Amino acid sequence: MNNFKQGIRMIMLILRGKDGGKNDGGDRVSKRKISRNEDEFNEILSEFESIKKPLERIYSCVNERDMSKAIREFKRRQLDADYDPTGMRDFFYIDISNRFLSCLMSPNCRAETKFLIDIDSVENEEIVKRKISELKIKIIFEYKTKDGIHIITEPFNPSLVPEADIKKDGLMLLRY
Repeated sequence: MNNFKQGIRMIMLILRGKDGGKNDGGDRVSKRKISRNEDEFNEILSEFESIKKPLERIYSCVNERDMSKAIREFKRRQLDADYDPTGMRDFFYIDISNRFLSCLMSPNCRAETKFLIDIDSVENEEIVKRKISELKIKIIFEYKTKDGIHIITEPFNPSLVPEADIKKDGLMLLRY
């Protein structure tokens, strides 16, 4: 797990929509912080664990983020907002922190590519694991979740494992 604490990472404390959360639009209830190394990651994780309420979950991005790419994406979006004829410029600057965090989490701003396979049933777990083994897909990390398991792998052709819910830039569930 320590390999997933290195580099630029977003850590989030979230109440999912299906658990009663409102994490879209301007009514965000999630808490998000950026870590740059293992020590910061552990500090943020401890902080979030201390304030976590029932049903809230703590997630982190499976792929390290690239700050230079995120800054470039932010500047592109900022320039677009500055010349937006619909008056969205003011809202961009009012919501500037969330705008940068959104850029950081954009798939094009990742520093690496790992896939996260989300499996929520025992039957599907056996099928997917057998298929991964047959295809010689490298498993990097595997851990239990509330309802199943997550398997983190090197990239592969997702169409070869149609039974799996494969996320190319997923979120690792850390605590629930």
